[in-house]
Amino acid sequence: MRYLFIVCFFMSFVSLGQQEVLLKVNNDEVTTVDFVRVYEKNLALINDAEENSPEQYLDLFIDYKLKVQEAYRKGLHNKASYKKEIASYRTQLAKDYLNDVQVTDKLVEEAYNRTKNELRARHILVRVRPDALPKDTLTAFNKLLEARKRIVAGEDFAFIARKYSEDPSAKQNGGDLGWFKAFKMVYPFENAAYTTKINEVSQPFRTSFGYHIVQPTASRIAQGSVQVAHIMIALKQKDSSIIAEGKIKEVRALLAKGAAFETLALNYSDDKNSAKKGGVLSAFEKGQLSSSKFENTAFDLKKVGDISEPFKTKFGWHILKLIKKNPVLSFEKMKPSLTKRVTKDSRARVLSQELNTRLREQYNITQEQEIVSYFTSVLPEVYEEKLNVFTDGNALLREALKVGDQVYTHKDIAQALEKKYRKAPYVSRDYFVKREVENFVNNALITYHKLHLEEQDSDFGLLIKEYKEGLLLFDLLKTEIWDKAQKDSVGLKTFYINNIERYNASQTFTTRVFTTSQKKIASTYLKRNTQGENSNSVLSVLKKKHDSPIIVTLKDFVKEDLPMTGVVRIGDKELLKEGENYLVYEVVSINEAMTNTLQNVRGQVMSDYQKFLEDTFVNRLREDSNITVNKTVLNKLISRYNE
Repeated sequence: MRYLFIVCFFMSFVSLGQQEVLLKVNNDEVTTVDFVRVYEKNLALINDAEENSPEQYLDLFIDYKLKVQEAYRKGLHNKASYKKEIASYRTQLAKDYLNDVQVTDKLVEEAYNRTKNELRARHILVRVRPDALPKDTLTAFNKLLEARKRIVAGEDFAFIARKYSEDPSAKQNGGDLGWFKAFKMVYPFENAAYTTKINEVSQPFRTSFGYHIVQPTASRIAQGSVQVAHIMIALKQKDSSIIAEGKIKEVRALLAKGAAFETLALNYSDDKNSAKKGGVLSAFEKGQLSSSKFENTAFDLKKVGDISEPFKTKFGWHILKLIKKNPVLSFEKMKPSLTKRVTKDSRARVLSQELNTRLREQYNITQEQEIVSYFTSVLPEVYEEKLNVFTDGNALLREALKVGDQVYTHKDIAQALEKKYRKAPYVSRDYFVKREVENFVNNALITYHKLHLEEQDSDFGLLIKEYKEGLLLFDLLKTEIWDKAQKDSVGLKTFYINNIERYNASQTFTTRVFTTSQKKIASTYLKRNTQGENSNSVLSVLKKKHDSPIIVTLKDFVKEDLPMTGVVRIGDKELLKEGENYLVYEVVSINEAMTNTLQNVRGQVMSDYQKFLEDTFVNRLREDSNITVNKTVLNKLISRYNE
């Protein structure tokens, strides 16, 4: 409810257009909206109930504004270190404001669902370069259509894959890719596989490898990952008298008799890397290893500590021990890592395309096709390495593109194209021009948008402003307060002498406190202790005799906090009831009041001295400044918070 109140309250100012000036600090005006935004953001950080009120917080806000103004007056914003820090923060923050949050969240949720649900599929690939000529592209497309038609008509997918596919592995596996999940394939392929129904054959689709058709054959709930230890006896032994199968059975017999798996792994396993770690391997998922037999045996183990029977792979004979099973984590726990992966794998192209489309609309980019047409007419259809391409000076100086107030000529774009043109010959001129013009426009849009993010997004602008002011404030206080306090030993000593009463150590009473829930036990302890018996001996006897918990501690009290009554001397004892417990207090020693030396309390004195210097500094700023508060507006603000 409090959050709802804050939002409604803040929006009431905005919706009613109440941009009234609440405060003027020198030449800076602060509106009610500006103040409420900062006030609400920091309200939870203010513990003092009085300073929680708008009127009291206004004093803190004024002090803050004065310090920031002083930092600018001193030119701290011109320091190279400040500019570098702001640039770095701005670059990092901008990443979160470029991509559409809804699109990112949708991709993250999709990736999680595809992490939980694995797919098995087979495919046929016909390779074609991204920049292939239209006729070559059409040939590849038609070849896949023919293959698909035969499969849909009832021919065996594996047979067709061996005949048509240009994936070398298809000859052996008939196009079968095994099990996979999110991030295991390039995103366009993954998307086609997950959006095609089981046993149906997709229409041809394109990736960076060429054209594909895919047929999902099964799906299953992901089993997470598993960690096992193993003992392996290699099939090939230096000693020809050693039979791998016989040796692994000997090891299994030793395990059955209770031998430690770790010891046997160290002494018998031919996998020397894992042997020295007790045979323990890194956790793995299904489909991650080259041996399905190894994976299936590991995942079939049920309980931690379970040991498999010996089994054979192409590497040797193995015995596994289950160390840990890791189920797929919840969406909330995986979201941060998935978000990071989404923005770095081939899904990032979806985010880029969405951003580029949005920026084209925002900045009303309509000239792109004209630019493509112009450069297509200039460049030769067949690449010529030594050709001087861009020779029409008048045409090159004409405006080609305008992003906001930034103008680009044909020459600007020509220079970018020429760099690419000289690097490598193109196969298709049309593809080359379209791609490079698109890249140029994308870069121009993103560069301009980044430079003007404060104007485009008020939240971004406010965060940058807060960070700038925070850095300036830190630098100002470090220079004017903290460093001065550290160096001013005379001033520190004078401050200590003038405020020495603050640093006097009070009289303290070191007390043994006996606690029990039973009054009888407490009374027995007090009686026997008072009669002169040793406290530890009495305590030992009582603990053996009674099941009820007994606790004894030593605590230091100042006089006003000591629970005992009257004049207290060393050796005094008193039984008191506190809540449900009975406590016996016994004064062990009394430490008399004394004055702490500066050396003993230097840290506390330094902190107080820095606070004194800061208060003095702020008071001087107030005296030298013109501060005007609109009382009418402030009273309205106070009334709204008191509703």
